[in-house]
Amino acid sequence: MPYVIGIDGGGTKTSCAIQYIELDGQVVSWERGKTLFGEATNPQSVGWDAMYCRLKDLISQAIQASAIRPGEVVGICAGIAGARLEADEVRIEQSLLQIAGELKLNTEVVYTVTTDLYIALRGMLDSKQSQGILVIAGTGSNAIGLTDGVLYRSGGWGHVLGDEGSGYAIGLEALRAVCRAYDYREAPTELSHMVLKALKISGESELITYMYPASPPKNEIASMAKLVIEASHRSDQTAIRILQKAADDLAELVRSLFLKSRKFDVHTPVFVTGSVFTHSELLRERFAQHLKKDGLGHVQLSRGDSLDGALTVARECFTQIYNQ
Repeated sequence: MPYVIGIDGGGTKTSCAIQYIELDGQVVSWERGKTLFGEATNPQSVGWDAMYCRLKDLISQAIQASAIRPGEVVGICAGIAGARLEADEVRIEQSLLQIAGELKLNTEVVYTVTTDLYIALRGMLDSKQSQGILVIAGTGSNAIGLTDGVLYRSGGWGHVLGDEGSGYAIGLEALRAVCRAYDYREAPTELSHMVLKALKISGESELITYMYPASPPKNEIASMAKLVIEASHRSDQTAIRILQKAADDLAELVRSLFLKSRKFDVHTPVFVTGSVFTHSELLRERFAQHLKKDGLGHVQLSRGDSLDGALTVARECFTQIYNQ
């Protein structure tokens, strides 16, 4: 019996699932097999050798957990964080080919390598939808849009060149606001004592030692975003301003995709994900208002998750080859 494997390879963890299909690629049941979890497989952060070993181990575990024969696997889609360049996709596909040989998978397995963002968007889209936009705001920020099979990107430049509207950007702006308030260049803010307490420092002047010469990790700065959200719940005007600016910046990512393709319109579904969207109602509402006011699509709840997207892509690619 034929099966496809979907892989969501992120920067902190990797998940994998198997789904049974008909030979023509049709789904017998939308239910997927047990989800297996493993370590991060972003080759840019963990290295290519570690990625290879972790993918091989996870695929092997998934086959064993599903009690199927390796030769029954006919399609694999791996959405891997860090696979933005074509050269990276080719190298990952070569790794999958080698893994397939070692695990004795079907010799005609159809491989598809893409980014974790693409499978996330495909998982969120309804099966009848061919167009959509996904905006991510976690530690970093970026957006992708799909229409008529063409993928468009915006953002994703990293914390030095971009990441506007992200947890990192919000956290960094909080630190800057504390400095400005200390200088009387800005109104007092509850963020001052909240940040000092969180960083376990006694005064604002110690922020210089904290930030220089070696900058703290990105996720540590991004963790300051939760303080901004908490302060906004207390009606702190500085915190509210920071979150409003973040919402504006995230809406700009959507606007840029509309400029890249005129096929996006007011009916385009826009999905959001990431800790910033999850934890700040103020930001979510302002973002949605931007879209409505400017005709930049509409926020919609997702159908499924990234693994659903990976399985969908695996089925599609197998069907295309099978029907040739």
